[in-house]
Amino acid sequence: MRLHRIKYFRLSLQPSEDNTEKISRHDVFDAMFFDELADNSVNRAGLQRLIRYVQCGDTVVVDSMASLTSSTEQLCSIIRQMMEKQVTLEFLNENLIFRHDCLEVVEPIIAVMEQLAEFERAATREKQAAGIASAKSRGSYRGRKKKLSDSQVVSLIGRASNGESKSRLARDFDISRQTLYRYLKPT
Repeated sequence: MRLHRIKYFRLSLQPSEDNTEKISRHDVFDAMFFDELADNSVNRAGLQRLIRYVQCGDTVVVDSMASLTSSTEQLCSIIRQMMEKQVTLEFLNENLIFRHDCLEVVEPIIAVMEQLAEFERAATREKQAAGIASAKSRGSYRGRKKKLSDSQVVSLIGRASNGESKSRLARDFDISRQTLYRYLKPT
């Protein structure tokens, strides 16, 4: 079983050069993986390479949870992936270590984090619904802009009633078939 220390970081979140020199003098890593801050939070190539690279017994060192991901739900998923691979995950700023050999401690922590992620999603949906309701009551909520103008809808319905192909209509009007059927649905 190999025991590698591996560093993962986001380039734009790295500390200043002075701090980087101090860190690199004291900590030696067998491999380093990184992503740009601008990289998509879901599909980051460096993170995906890291996950494929790590093996049983490795330790992955990350400066902070925020540099790993900005989503609590995604963080829980990554921690679970690392635990399944029997990898230790160390967060320096938070002073947290998730050890694969202490699952009786790690599992409840992840469960609480997942509950917090669900709470965050519910709170966001509730705030959004309240904002929409408030905007509707003020008369400033109009919803999404319609894809087709009224004259285009009349043309669409006329061509559909003449038996023209739905696929062709969707292509001609640059709309999905689902949107096409919504326009053709009797009201």
